Parts: sequence; structure tokens; C-alpha cells
Amino acid sequence: MYQRDIESKHADSTDKSASAGHEYEEILKLIGFGRVQWIVLFASGFLLMMVINETMGMSYITIVSQCDFQTSSMDKAIMSAASFIGIFCSSYFWGYLSDSIGRRPVLIYTTFSGNIISFISIFVPNYWIYVVFRFFVGFFIAGASSTTYAYLGEFFTSRHRPLVINYASLFVGISTVYVPVVAWLVMTMDWRLEITDNFAFRPWRLLTVFYLMPGVLGTLLLLKLPESPKILISMGKTEEAFVAINWIALKNSGKELRELKVEKLKIDVIPERENGICVSNSASIVLKKMWQDTAPLLKKPHLLNFSISCTVMCGLFFSSSGMGLWYPEILNRLGSTIVEDITTVCQVIDASIDQSHLNVTNSQICNDQISIKSYIDTITYGSALIAGYIVMGFVINRIGRKASITGGLSIAAGCAVALIWITDEIAIVVCFCLYLVLPGLCISVLSGAVVDLVPTHLRGKAVCICLMLGRTGSVFGSNIIGVLLESYCTITFGVFSGFVLVCALLTLMLPI
Repeated sequence: MYQRDIESKHADSTDKSASAGHEYEEILKLIGFGRVQWIVLFASGFLLMMVINETMGMSYITIVSQCDFQTSSMDKAIMSAASFIGIFCSSYFWGYLSDSIGRRPVLIYTTFSGNIISFISIFVPNYWIYVVFRFFVGFFIAGASSTTYAYLGEFFTSRHRPLVINYASLFVGISTVYVPVVAWLVMTMDWRLEITDNFAFRPWRLLTVFYLMPGVLGTLLLLKLPESPKILISMGKTEEAFVAINWIALKNSGKELRELKVEKLKIDVIPERENGICVSNSASIVLKKMWQDTAPLLKKPHLLNFSISCTVMCGLFFSSSGMGLWYPEILNRLGSTIVEDITTVCQVIDASIDQSHLNVTNSQICNDQISIKSYIDTITYGSALIAGYIVMGFVINRIGRKASITGGLSIAAGCAVALIWITDEIAIVVCFCLYLVLPGLCISVLSGAVVDLVPTHLRGKAVCICLMLGRTGSVFGSNIIGVLLESYCTITFGVFSGFVLVCALLTLMLPI
């Protein structure tokens, strides 16, 4: 009996010691928002910018490379989708790895590898080999695409997290302006360097160099930053977490944690985890371990919210990225097609098909020029996206995430329907911008919500899976347009409008 009492007291003291100390969020409030948070914000922004450059940039490369690669509309769709397929195939793996070994090493490795492969692709002369390279670029930048949100969010308090994730996503808007501006500047060059009989180096290949630069800047900033203390605590590495938080305190306030009367971290009591990737060389054991670690997301209390989040994310990417990849192509047709009467978008697309058939009949000269109007309209879209992120920061604080997403998607659905009938050129551009911008804004808002809907040790996997399934929406959206736009233009816009509306209704079920 006496021995049992001793054991009971020892267990109680162990529980108390585990719960003693300061919560991580409490310490962040003591340290305050400072220099480190700004560096993390810019590093995350540059990584997100790189991902958008590498994916959206293909919407220009597919046009300006069509003479070199002799591509059809379907070939362009495959080229655009290659990066998204790569992102889809690896997103879960990088998410699992970031929860197992940490966010920072995954971000540095994937960004560096993606940039190297992207640079090598500049010198690829063959269409299909180029597509394979784009696949592997997507395979690696998937780590930055999704792990960034988890890494960023864990340096901020729950009060600031939604706002900061939204403002980091502001770099997505900056990228949407950066991509057409760089393309406009580079494509004004007119030179040709003959490397071999079958390969000529033309200005469009330089676009890739400019598109990967933000990734280089983001990686350099990451080298100066510590690992996320939150994930270190989740992994049981309390000493490393304390050192990381102490570094943040010194950079922000010039004081160590002990000067702020913080002696110990409060440890989250979570089941002991073993890193299956590091301890086993067996693929079956690794896969089994990955499944076991992910299974909680597919059980109560996370299953319903996680499933809805993934479905909505898929719809958001289907609409914004799927149509967004074709935005320059559609605007290029609007700007370069000669039509006598005022017509709708679909009527102009039909006229452009007839005109291209006539050009093929009368001339064998390939035209890979992009109209100036296309550049200007895409820059307008990017500027609207930047303004949208700024406004969204205020809107989220006023009405919350759920109302922001639902309201934005309802307006976007109405714009997609309006594009079927409106004939005014300015109204077409405005509706197109709203249709692409509003779902795009909701992606970052929903990503931030997913971070808060699941515990720390599941965040990396949850965000990665959610964005991975979202990228499938991009692939399907882009290819559906490639197949249907020229033959069933009206149906295409109707389908995209329906998807957005369904996402708006599903969002009402989320507790965000």
C-alpha cells in the first residue's frame, strides 16, 4: 500500500513537471512581434513567390516556346500541368518529412533542389524532356508550396496568425505582377543563339532564371533563421526549442529568456513518436509508419473538417489556378483576334480558331508573339490580387474567415456566369480578374484555417495533403480548359462557376 502511494506521488510529480513552465504562445507574447517575425515573413513570402513564378510562369513560357517545341493547345496544357502533377506526387511526402525531421531542413533542401533543376531545364531542347524537368521542379518545390504555411504560422501567436499568413500570401500577388513584367521585358529582346542544328537559345529561356530568383533569396534568409520552436517542442527536443526561442528573444528585444523570467518550457504531452524514415531502410515499414502517423486526420474529431477543407481547396485551385494558367492565352486571343462586331469572350475564341486555321492555310510562319494588351491585363490582375490581399487583411478581422471565403466565392461564381454574356471589353477584364482573384485570396485564408484546425504534430501533413489535393484541381482545371474551351466555351465557364459556388456552400460547414 505504502509502495503504491509512493508510485502515485511520483507519477503526479512527473505530470506536474511536464506541465510546469511557460507555454510557447505565452513566451511569444512576452517577446513580442519584432525583427525575427519580419525575416520569417519575408522568407516565407519569397518561397511562395518562387512557387507561383514556377507554376504561373509556364502560362507565358507555353506561348513563347510554341514555335521551338511545335506545340498544340493540348501540348500546352500538358506542359502547364507538369509542375502541378509533380507537386501532387510529392506534397504528402514533404509534409510528413517536415513533421518528422523539422520544417526548416525540408524548406531549404526542396527550394535549393527545385531551383537547380529549373536552371538546368533552360538548356533542354526537346519538348517531352522539358516536360519531365518541369515535373521534377514541381516535385521539389512542393515542399516550399505547403510547408511554408506551417513554418510561418508557428512563429506567431494565434491572434496574429491569420493576418500574417494572409500578408505572406501578398507575395503571391507580387509574383502575379512580377511574372508578366519580366516576360514583357525579356520578350522585347530579339536575338537567337544557335547552339546546335536542332537547338537555338532564345530570350524566353532566360525567363526561368528570373523566375527562380525569389527562391534563392528565400533560401538565403532561411539559412539565418532557426527551426520552428513549436515543431521542436512537438518532437520532444525541448533544449533545442529553448535555444531557438532564446535566439528569437535576443534578436527581438536584446534580452535572454531568463531576463524575461522564463526558465522552462511547458511541454505538450503527446504520444511518443518514432521517425520511421530515419530508423528503417524498408519501404514497406516507412509507408506503414507514414500511414499510422497520418491516420488521425482521417478519424474523429478531424475527419469531417479535414475532408471539407481538402474538397474546398481542390475547388479553389480548380478555379483560380486552372483558369489562371489560361488567362494570358485567352487575353492574348482577345487582343490579337480581329473581330468586326462587339462580341463575348466565347465568340472571340471561336473567331480566333477560324483565324488560326486561315493563317495555317496561307502561311507556314509560326507566331509566338504575345500582345502588349495581354501583359497589361495580367499586370492589372496581379495588382488586383495585391490590393485584394491588403483588403482581405482588414475583412478577416471584421467578419472572420468563414464569411470572407463564402462571400468572396459567391461573387466569383457570379463573375464566371457573367463572362458568358457580357460584351464590354473593360467589364470582361474586371469580371475575369474578380473570378481569378477571389478564389486565389481564399486559398491562403483556408490554409491558415487548416493550420489552426489540427494539432502541431499533424499540421505539416494536413496542410500538405490539403494543398496536394488542391493542386489536382489545378491539373484538372487546366486540362479541362485545354480540351473544352475551343469546342464548348460556354459550358466551360458554367462548370467553373458551379465549382466555386459548391465551395462557398461547403465552407459554411467549417468551424473557422
